Amino acid sequence: MWYHQHDIGHHAYTNVGKKDPDLAHAPQLKREHESIRWRKQHESQEHPVIFGIIWSMAVGFGLQMMSDLRANLRGAYNNVVMYEKLTAPRLLAHTLGRIFHVVSLYGWPFFTDMPYWKATIFAFMPITFFSWDFMLNSQINHLTEKTAHASDKNFLKHQIVTAQDFGAQNWWCIFFSGGLNMQLEHHCFPCVNHCHLSSLQPKLREICKKHDVSYFEVPGYREALRSHLNFTAKMGVRPFQDDDH
Repeated sequence: MWYHQHDIGHHAYTNVGKKDPDLAHAPQLKREHESIRWRKQHESQEHPVIFGIIWSMAVGFGLQMMSDLRANLRGAYNNVVMYEKLTAPRLLAHTLGRIFHVVSLYGWPFFTDMPYWKATIFAFMPITFFSWDFMLNSQINHLTEKTAHASDKNFLKHQIVTAQDFGAQNWWCIFFSGGLNMQLEHHCFPCVNHCHLSSLQPKLREICKKHDVSYFEVPGYREALRSHLNFTAKMGVRPFQDDDH
């Protein structure tokens, strides 16, 4: 699933509508790109409670369960990355693996001597924290006002203008994001270990400056998250339509 989502889809078609699966994880709940049809529920997508619920469930329920289930039922990841139907033995192995994952992650605490309130914490708090961590370090890199709808016919230029760095030389940003804070470098050199990206970052920035290519970066998490939240709020506004008046 990760190969189809991240490698085949996202890296090849970054922020390209109907081709980048990362733009359509939950279009019924969030609209993060103009290629997603606007729905009434998008009006409140930036509300702290709605936003918090979506980010809390994004990985455990969304990526690890629903996206997987829909992909195998439809033969396409988020309806944009097609793949060959699994053979019966492969599908059985995959299904058993998913069941083991769910039971071991969410079920086992309730079969211990822990009280239910404590078992609930053990079952759901770790994946909730992980979900927030994952969303924080992935959404603020591409879904911003400057990068979400940018594009270029040159593949490497496209990777640059559709991404944003944050805290590129800040040790905490590098440590907590695992190097994903240098998203431009990650997309231009996806096979390079992230420990080298801080050395590549100033060199890539100079190359972009030399060739007059936009290079988007902000000081740290605060500015990057603010940009993402502002963009989320704008995408929740109903697009102007001629037949509205």
